Amino acid sequence: MANDNSPRGLQPVNLGQGANAVGYYRVSTGGSTDMYTGCPVTLLASGYVVVASPTLMVPILGVAVGFAGPNKRGLAIPQGAAFLDVSQLIPPSPASETGDRYVLVAHDPQQLFLIQEDTGGTALALADVGAWCDAIYRGATAIAVNGDADNGWANIELDASGVVTTTAAPLRILGLADTVNTDGTNNAVGDYAKWIVQVGHHQRAGGDTNAIVV
Repeated sequence: MANDNSPRGLQPVNLGQGANAVGYYRVSTGGSTDMYTGCPVTLLASGYVVVASPTLMVPILGVAVGFAGPNKRGLAIPQGAAFLDVSQLIPPSPASETGDRYVLVAHDPQQLFLIQEDTGGTALALADVGAWCDAIYRGATAIAVNGDADNGWANIELDASGVVTTTAAPLRILGLADTVNTDGTNNAVGDYAKWIVQVGHHQRAGGDTNAIVV
């Protein structure tokens, strides 16, 4: 049977709650890209985060797993939307919520993530375990961000055509996920397969030339 088609971006596997697992960061009001749950983010020199490209070699801080309003309280999602619309950050909406919005980031360099494979090109194989790979946003170009405005999930998927023979890609494939589809069949190699990956170039990793300490 076919694998479930349910893109949800990068989903943390067994996410902890300590300071090493997650942390709040200010969302850049100068960003032009909406932020969805499950999208990779990068920390700027300004101390603010923006959505990271799924293909460009930009070190990644982690993955967005939640949002908060000023002083890390309340919802950052304006007007009942399911994602963080950056166009709503200035002026704040509602207007009474003045101050920066925050994104909660799964920022542990060792954190593993589950991600769905796309349907472009030749499907990934078990032989690709250990390889580095790009991601892609469904319904958009490889570097344009897209998400589901109804449920707030990022539409990022593992790019079956994005495997490289070097380390010049954002994610590393660690294995086929041990999950079950809604019809009771096991997740299998092929279209929409679910894979376990890890961020390959991480801003909190000590060996990265762009490493940070927060």
